[in-house]
Amino acid sequence: MTIGGGWNTEMGPSAKVPFQGPGAGVVPWLVRMENAVYTQDGWPIKMPGGTRVNATATGATDHVMGLFDFWRSANGLFPTQRKVVYSGSAIYVEVNGTLTSIQTGLETLKMPAFETMNDNLVMATDSDTDVPLTYDQTTVSNLGGSPPNFSFHVQHKDRMWAAGAANLRSRLYYSISGSAADWTGAGSGSIDVAPDDGDVITGLRSLYNNELVIFKGPNRGSLFRLSGSAPTGTDAFTLKPIVRGVGCTSHQAAILWGGDLLFPDHNGLHSLAATEKFGDYSPSFLSAPIRSYWLGQLNHNRFGFMSGVPVVVGGYVLWTLTRSNAITNNAGLGLDFRFNPPRFFLWPAALLASLAIVADTNHLMIPWGGNYTGRMLRLNQETRLWDTAAYTYTATMPFLAFADAFYDKQASKGHVELVPTNDANLTVAYTRDTNTQQSVAVNMATSVPTLATSSNQFTLGTSRLGGNLNAGLHAFFDMAGSFKDIQIEFSQGGASVHAEPRGFSLELETAGIGTAAVPG
Repeated sequence: MTIGGGWNTEMGPSAKVPFQGPGAGVVPWLVRMENAVYTQDGWPIKMPGGTRVNATATGATDHVMGLFDFWRSANGLFPTQRKVVYSGSAIYVEVNGTLTSIQTGLETLKMPAFETMNDNLVMATDSDTDVPLTYDQTTVSNLGGSPPNFSFHVQHKDRMWAAGAANLRSRLYYSISGSAADWTGAGSGSIDVAPDDGDVITGLRSLYNNELVIFKGPNRGSLFRLSGSAPTGTDAFTLKPIVRGVGCTSHQAAILWGGDLLFPDHNGLHSLAATEKFGDYSPSFLSAPIRSYWLGQLNHNRFGFMSGVPVVVGGYVLWTLTRSNAITNNAGLGLDFRFNPPRFFLWPAALLASLAIVADTNHLMIPWGGNYTGRMLRLNQETRLWDTAAYTYTATMPFLAFADAFYDKQASKGHVELVPTNDANLTVAYTRDTNTQQSVAVNMATSVPTLATSSNQFTLGTSRLGGNLNAGLHAFFDMAGSFKDIQIEFSQGGASVHAEPRGFSLELETAGIGTAAVPG
């Protein structure tokens, strides 16, 4: 069987299995995809881990609310890197796992924003007390030029644009051309964006086509587009609405991806391209496959604390979110764009207050996350640990209906193909209609058993002989019981243990006609 779709909460508990040829069935979606990612051919495997960046925490209860990878060109010299961290009430710089405090006395638990201009980093939070700061990799100081006390900002067309100032939260501010440190000189100013619509500006993004998108929310929601390059003249700033009824709940959660802009609101996840075409038509939402989960299983009061990043090396985007009845972010939500349509996955192990993309020591752009105990984690790591803890991978198919429901079926054998990993077990579970789940343990050993070593003896009927560890492992197991529909689930929860199933099949036969009432 092959996997023909991703995690989907809207398609019901059972699926008819279409066949692409003799014996080749397609599982059209998954009902669980937790702590997992997809391979290029669509199979769900255990997600990479997250390892500590800083061995010493900034504080045992510090929330790492923001991270930023700051590069400075230094007047044409070779660029220098500083990873900037907002944790607890301080801002730190990370170099080789060591954190150095560069600013203290800030309000805690605020959402930060970072942007560079003229080789300086401009930092702000949604605190009404703390003022915007600037950092040149040597000194932190208050941002000059009498700026408003904004909450977030972006560079756009050689100006800094900002919003979120207390009592004027629908006002969009802009600096003079060429400087982020002059907000009162000629060419600076502000624009009120629908100030009486019951919403406030919640985010800004500069697009590839030289337009600025202004998000409003968090209630009814709306999007505006600003074009132009100067306050007056032949190319004067022009503000136009894009759509009403769709907004964004967090500046940090809007992601530029492949020429498009992705963003969340209370109704779902959106693509700017689809929104411009279809407006607030819900089937066009990116989150349509998980609509009921989005609407009913998340803590919407914490949507303002979502952040997101494009993980280009993995072909997916990733958001932090808070599930129902939680008070901190306690899952990652991913959307893999290597597939059409894109496929969702959920990372319940990812307890992250913040996300950022960082150019790591090998120059790969990988995600880093900030947790709730004063540490940063380097994601996409081969170790299957999250911080120092094990996590459980689960991938569950819907109940699979083979052939006519009038006929009972019998699976006499199961087969799973695996990429060899650890000398540990993958649990393959199956549920027949309403019966109790049954399971088998499939060994994923990479070692080649020998007959001579007493500590690694060959066991007839159990061990595998072979010499090519890159070849797939084929494990067969007995199954018992008849069914109308059957559900298959893979899981693995071992510490530092990978799991990579790459194929599954059943040996089926009919077991007669049965008309007893069973759900499915």
